[in-house]
Formats: sequence, structure tokens, C-alpha cells
Amino acid sequence: MKEIQILLDAGHYGKRNQSPCVFAYYESEAMWKLHLALKKELEENYNGVKVDITREDQTKDLSVNARGRKAKGYDLILSEHSNAVGSNKCNATDRVDVFYAWDNWNNARVLADMLMNATAACMGVTKGKAKTRKSEKGDWDYYGIMRSARSVGCPLYYIVENSFHTNEAASLWLLDDDNIELLAEAQADAIAEYYNLSPKYALGDVNADGKVNQYDYILIKRIVMGTYKPTDEELRRCDINGDGKVDKYDYIAVKRIITGTV
Repeated sequence: MKEIQILLDAGHYGKRNQSPCVFAYYESEAMWKLHLALKKELEENYNGVKVDITREDQTKDLSVNARGRKAKGYDLILSEHSNAVGSNKCNATDRVDVFYAWDNWNNARVLADMLMNATAACMGVTKGKAKTRKSEKGDWDYYGIMRSARSVGCPLYYIVENSFHTNEAASLWLLDDDNIELLAEAQADAIAEYYNLSPKYALGDVNADGKVNQYDYILIKRIVMGTYKPTDEELRRCDINGDGKVDKYDYIAVKRIITGTV
């Protein structure tokens, strides 16, 4: 199976685009954290994927065109942002926008919708849009990073606007590092689903020995009883039914796997 090559981009550098509602929030800093968290999430949890970033130094700028051209040879480039409207005022606008190719090149709308839905659900945003923006000067994308990515043959390119930093609640949410991790996980899952990436871990194989057996059952039961503190990786392997928690239903499911009744 072909390895999927992904390039991630944090939309700004240094301290750029401060929230007028939450002064501690800068789009440049939050999106830098998000794109690194997404890289880690994809690389640590999925097979068949290689992830790079457009810049190694958060304090240094690189033009949008240069960043877009770096997508040569990649299957996907994703540029992370938070949006703004009426940039010097706080307002209630709270929506996830995902921009994709102006002419739906390579059926780009499919992954745009998946990313938009995953991001909106994670952030608790009810509204979301997969959008295009065509240049008024011709048949090409308005945004430079998208134009440049296409010019070097990158088949899929997106800008993800993770709600609005002119919204106080959204800014506070994105300022929380735990939320950034959750958002990275949600977007990674959407990308993995689109490309049909296989997870590196097997559900139920808590101790990662390559099989699901009585030792895994005992570990899950101890986790539920509170007599064993699991790692994050072990927790992922434990959540058999995918409901976001580890409980008796998971160790019952493992028991059924062992006995061959499921």
C-alpha cells in the first residue's frame, strides 16, 4: 500500500492575530501547537503515513507561496488557522470553515466535509461550512498557499479555520492545550478514515503483545477497578466500543473476543 505523504502548515508565525476577547490567545501560537499535535497523532497512531511541516521555527516567517510550493510530492497539505471577523471587536460568530479547491479538483469536497464535521463536533460548534473561494482575476484559488500547492501538483489542499478567535468562548477553548490535543485527534481520525489508514494498535490488545487474551482482560478489569494506571496508548486499546471511556462493557467485549463469541 502506498505511503500517504502529508504536509501540515501553521498559518502564521511569532505572535500574530491576537484575540480581542482573550488577550492570551494568538492564532499563530495555538495553530502551531495544533499542527504539531496533529503530526504526532497521525504518526503515532496510524500505519502508512509520513507527516512533515512547512516550517521548523515558529518565530520565522515563510511566505504563503513558498509554503504552498513545499507541497510538491505530497498527497495533502493542510493549513491550520482560526478565523476573525471585525478583528478589533468580540462577537458571537462561531463556525468552522474548511476551504477546498475552487473547482472541486480531485473531488476535494469529500475530505473538506469530513474535516469540517470532525472539527465542529470536537469544538461543539453547530455550524460549519466546506467552502471555496475563487480568485476574481481568473480560474484559480484565491488563497496563495492553495494556488501554490496546486501549481506543484499536490492533489488535495485545504485551509481549516478552527472557529473564530474574535469569539471569546472559541478563543478560550483553543487556548486549552487539552482541547488542542482533542482537536488533533479528531482531525487525524478524519484523515485516517479518508485514506483508510490502519491503526498501529489493535483494540483489546492492551499489553501490545500481538494477541488478545486473558492478560488483556485482566488489565482492562484492573483499569476499571482503579488498581492499574494505564498509559494513553493502553487506554486507546481498551476502548473496544469506542464510547470514549473504559468500563465493564469493554472488558466484557474482550472476554467475548477471547471466547470467540464476537
